[in-house]
Amino acid sequence: MTATLGGWLLILLLLAYLLHILWRQIAARSPVAIASFIAAYFVLAAFFRLSEPYTPLRPVWLPFVYSYSWLAIAAALWLPASACPTRRGLLLPAESPRIAALLVSQLCFTLGSLLTAPALEWRPMAAYVMLPPLMAVLSYLLYRVFLFSLQRSKGGILSWRLLLIGTIAAPITSMWLGGWIAPILLGWT
Repeated sequence: MTATLGGWLLILLLLAYLLHILWRQIAARSPVAIASFIAAYFVLAAFFRLSEPYTPLRPVWLPFVYSYSWLAIAAALWLPASACPTRRGLLLPAESPRIAALLVSQLCFTLGSLLTAPALEWRPMAAYVMLPPLMAVLSYLLYRVFLFSLQRSKGGILSWRLLLIGTIAAPITSMWLGGWIAPILLGWT
């Protein structure tokens, strides 16, 4: 992303997604979700630090670019304390539907990208790493689907079928859109 109009629009898209995540965290007032979110920043920063030890400031600002990864790590930390697996699906009784849908959707999105990557020639992971603005949009759409399902369900349950579909469909969609939109974005920025 460069200092062109298109580059600035993509940066603003990432900033809007990060602000949405922060707003959801604050509005939920869930101590477990907030603590997981703060801890996940340090986990992701440590990962970036270990992967490139000679770039001192990159671990500080890179989690803000990959905010969907930051949120997925937070969801992995949050899930054992807040969710209960049942026969019908994942029961989320203690959390508001909005924060639960946000965290579970990001965990499904990231796990799907990791698990389907070897079978799909690593194209979902390439899109996951190389196209943060597109991933932010797809993450938000998956969040809205999960939120709609949680609000319609009785008792705050996300069905296993929806979780599986979200985990498989999100990386396939990101791979397909990434191959289609990457040349456009490279010419636009």
